[in-house]
Amino acid sequence: MHRRLKKNILLLGFCLVMLAGGCASFGDKSKKVILQNPETMEFVDCKVDKWGTKKSFETNEECVKNYQAKGYVIWGER
Repeated sequence: MHRRLKKNILLLGFCLVMLAGGCASFGDKSKKVILQNPETMEFVDCKVDKWGTKKSFETNEECVKNYQAKGYVIWGER
């Protein structure tokens, strides 16, 4: 039982460190970017998934760049 308790405490500590690190790393970046095509007035959005990992933010930035290359402009960020 002592071994199981020690294992659970280590796991909990690891999870807390990972959560704290994830929140601190991307707090200044937008989780949703809304873009508009000035010609058609169509709106699209690029979103970070619910996990908010580094890869999610990179994918979101790539999404924004792809739409900007098609002529869309950033209308808003959240």
